[in-house]
Amino acid sequence: MKSTSLKNLALNDWALNMTLSYFGLMLLLISFGSIADVVKPETINSSAKLNLEEVWLYKVSLKDSYETIFKKYLTKRAHIVALAKYNQHPLAKKLQPGQIIHIPVEFLKKIPTSAQVLLVYGDVVAAGVSTNGARKLNKGDLLGQGEGLQTGKNSLAKLLFADGSNLDIQPNSNLSIQASYQYVGKETYVTHLKLVKGRTEVVANPEHAVGNSLKIETPSAVAAVRGTQFRVGAESDFALQETLEGKVAFSAAENGLVQEILIVKGYGSVAEKGKAPSPPIQLPAAPDVSKLPKLLENNPVELSIPLQQGVAAVVSQLASDAAFTKNLQEQTSQSGKLTFADLADGLYYLKVRAQDQHGLQGIDAIHAFEVKVRLPVPPEPIFELLEPLNGGVIPLAPTEFVWTPVSGANSYLLQIARDSNFEDILYELQSFESRLSFKHSFGRGEYFWRVAVISEGKPQKFSNVRSFSR
Repeated sequence: MKSTSLKNLALNDWALNMTLSYFGLMLLLISFGSIADVVKPETINSSAKLNLEEVWLYKVSLKDSYETIFKKYLTKRAHIVALAKYNQHPLAKKLQPGQIIHIPVEFLKKIPTSAQVLLVYGDVVAAGVSTNGARKLNKGDLLGQGEGLQTGKNSLAKLLFADGSNLDIQPNSNLSIQASYQYVGKETYVTHLKLVKGRTEVVANPEHAVGNSLKIETPSAVAAVRGTQFRVGAESDFALQETLEGKVAFSAAENGLVQEILIVKGYGSVAEKGKAPSPPIQLPAAPDVSKLPKLLENNPVELSIPLQQGVAAVVSQLASDAAFTKNLQEQTSQSGKLTFADLADGLYYLKVRAQDQHGLQGIDAIHAFEVKVRLPVPPEPIFELLEPLNGGVIPLAPTEFVWTPVSGANSYLLQIARDSNFEDILYELQSFESRLSFKHSFGRGEYFWRVAVISEGKPQKFSNVRSFSR
């Protein structure tokens, strides 16, 4: 009886695994099939159609044999027989230098890889197999298989994976690494993540290396890609997917049957728990922020985003940097009106997205603005003469002259004159304090006095004029 082809075996295992997974009401985004971990030699046939994502083309070197290939690259000795059968090259026949051997990737050893934490802002904690309870996550930390993180309100994190893929984990999210490894020899990477709650934006496999794969599982559905940019959102009873670049396969199970749709750039889909994904839905266009003011002089800051037709709300992030690594506030407004209180003077960056009635969010619009609140001009400080009282009669010497101090004054100039126009000045005395004791006696008659503020060596401002008599 003719043995089953590797392709058919892979597809059968894939369908079985996916059915079991979705029986548990999990949503997966999957863009590739897999070969079973244990492949019996009699089930493999070299007539299977070659798929470079599932097969490694290995060039035989001078001292290679099936045994040496097993020791370097394969996970199980049973794979030697399967490999010979698959390549239609008997075990007894010597491998020739330069010969190309087709090795299914599922035969290859796996090297665990880690994700590096590129950014942490706000309340972000890590938990998992290598941590003793929750711990604060820091920039530069590494997260491996079985570990994950949680972000709090107005908090975020950014992860970099071994293949160059990066994830922005948004506030109030819970994400874990189910698997992260590299195939030995072929050097392709596999990343499997689980988003229990929240939102994440992904740039997957930016180098578009053939064979690399990334998928994100949620409680309601699953998604897998090989090189694209997309977002995934998850709650307990539904999942969202939004494709920003490339294509994403979005799949979910309904009545035990897995159904998958392909979501291209500019479209998204919603999968409720226990239901198939919705047909592709066009994402809302970026909001128009061209008419928003660039200088705001009031606090709180109020901005109004025009709502497009079919838009249910506007979702915004306010940050103090253009890269949005320092998130200050988040708001969702059904009216399009945004209010930000207690902003200090400075430059701010606003990111806004339109959200439709399904909860799908569209393309970002960015607006930079400056806050420069003009405080009311404080009243000019009162510069007033205090003693002697106006029109008062002074006794014999000494006479105490007192006035209100002026901020920023270097010194003061006291002038005493016979007339109120100070054309006949009798005395000019300098003081470094807001008082002066005059030790000479005045003759009988009426006198006038005033004080000037001295700044930069010159009188800058005079007080009012008072009189006294002796």
